[in-house]
Amino acid sequence: MHQNDNNDQGIVASGLLGYPFDTAAPAVGVPDANGGYRFLTPAQAFQIGVSQRIERFTGNLNINFRPASFLTMIGTAGYDVTNQGDNQLTPPGVIPLDQNRLDGNANANRAQSFAYTATFATKASFRLSPVINSNTTVGLQYFKSVFQQVQASGRKVVAGTSGLGGVVVPSVGDTTAPFVTLGGYVEEQVGVRDRLYFTAAVRADKNSSFGTGFSNILYPKLSGSWVISEEPFFPRMGWLSSLRLRAAWGKSGRAPGTLDALHFFRPVAVAANGTDVPGITIGGAGNANLKPEQTREFETGFDADFIQQRFHLEATYYNKDSRDGLIAVQLAPSIGESFTRFDNLGEVSNKGYELLLTAQVLNRPNLQWNVTASAWGNKNRVLKTDSIGTPIIFGLGGSTQRHQVGYPAGGYWGTPYTFADTSGDGLIKPAEITFGSADTFQGSSVPTHGASLSTEVNFLTHFRLFGQFDGRWGNKLDNSTESFRCIFGICRAARAPGSSLADQAAAITAPSVETGFFEDGGFIKLREVSLTYFAPAEWASKFGASSLSFTATGRNLVTWTNYRGPDPEVNDIGQFNFSVADFLTQPPVRQFMARVNVTF
Repeated sequence: MHQNDNNDQGIVASGLLGYPFDTAAPAVGVPDANGGYRFLTPAQAFQIGVSQRIERFTGNLNINFRPASFLTMIGTAGYDVTNQGDNQLTPPGVIPLDQNRLDGNANANRAQSFAYTATFATKASFRLSPVINSNTTVGLQYFKSVFQQVQASGRKVVAGTSGLGGVVVPSVGDTTAPFVTLGGYVEEQVGVRDRLYFTAAVRADKNSSFGTGFSNILYPKLSGSWVISEEPFFPRMGWLSSLRLRAAWGKSGRAPGTLDALHFFRPVAVAANGTDVPGITIGGAGNANLKPEQTREFETGFDADFIQQRFHLEATYYNKDSRDGLIAVQLAPSIGESFTRFDNLGEVSNKGYELLLTAQVLNRPNLQWNVTASAWGNKNRVLKTDSIGTPIIFGLGGSTQRHQVGYPAGGYWGTPYTFADTSGDGLIKPAEITFGSADTFQGSSVPTHGASLSTEVNFLTHFRLFGQFDGRWGNKLDNSTESFRCIFGICRAARAPGSSLADQAAAITAPSVETGFFEDGGFIKLREVSLTYFAPAEWASKFGASSLSFTATGRNLVTWTNYRGPDPEVNDIGQFNFSVADFLTQPPVRQFMARVNVTF
């Protein structure tokens, strides 16, 4: 493993910010002592030892009890634990970036994540009449998650030692974050003539992350489906095998983070009178009235089979409205707590469609060919932020993205500008650029539509070939890596003759605005190709197995895109939270794997 993203110890950052155009860099006053790398050479970077070990255990116990012919009781208990160990060692005397790292340092983080689940449900089934069936379910669910972490680090590593045992200036910290949900639900399902179905349910949840000023939350749902093709009045068509109409309405929720509602403190050591004394600092501002983000959704659609069920089509339209959105709001430093805290402010609308088509193209004894195609589209809009519609500004650098009423959530915003080569010399100069008076919307940061195509061919009895294409479009991606390179004066537009006028203008504006680097993030990818050989049954039987197969797989093989960075799917922020940018980030790697599957 190695360092990544916004990190001067990473090979990606040193390479992208190096000097590819000159053997030296007099323009920035730095000699090319690293062979074109800005911070560290690969040989230096690889001396930083980074490792991660993950162990996981998952277990569960299921109990089914049927005290009467119409009554079924089901109980489930589960336990899931993950142990993770992260270690980093920077040996002394090899990383000449600053005195701290030249002296050497070590970090060790030990984290455990526990998940406990328990469910109990009782289901009563009745035939109310010759044509009506009823299923009534009452259930309870309990979920507890505990995250525990101990972090230790130290500076000034003694030469010849490794790990924390060799540090001179140690520090330590720990975190414990429990999270508990208790819920109960009642559900009623009714079937009429085995072709008309209705479901009604309500669920109540209580969560430890809710604010003390909020109690529990109710989530109702209603749904129905109708196999209309089985009705006597429905016309019989040879090409249509079946047709099901369906619709549903319901509410769901997303709980706040474990500590978002709590006002709490963290212990710290404070230097006073020449010695360290214990103290505290504010860990979280808290919000006693914090409640879950609630989503109300309506969807409708149909499922159809054609030509003796060789083709299957699913189509869905949905309208989803999320209210009481959990928004991080900056607190004024004057109140003594210079933090952000979460409030239930936002409201967001999502409308869209989903299509799925599966086709059995060939079905012969030694050759079967199946194709699956899907498509989707989504229109996302912010309906509310606060009572006066104040934009919520965030993103890389603090101002590249917004939640603004009437626009997509997390959309890119920037100052527009125009340029013209008035001198006619093929070069854009600062005086030839005119800036707009206010930031404007530049594009969605997430795809607005996409499609995928996969195919599977079974041939010669024992072989299966699988391939999948995936495409997403309608979004832009902030190529902040190129912007940063232009600030350093090493991007192509700043150095290479013949660069387009648009690229030259973007390079000149890079120190002040990001607008010229919001690029088309659409792409098509060959996600996967795999070939599986299913061995004859006698091969597996020789060592007591029931089946044996061998698979060779390649993933992330080819990308077609207009995006000019390494990959249109990168995000230096990590897990998606509306913040999206490409900043010195390693792209997804191409993978080749071989796997042996044995079933006993």
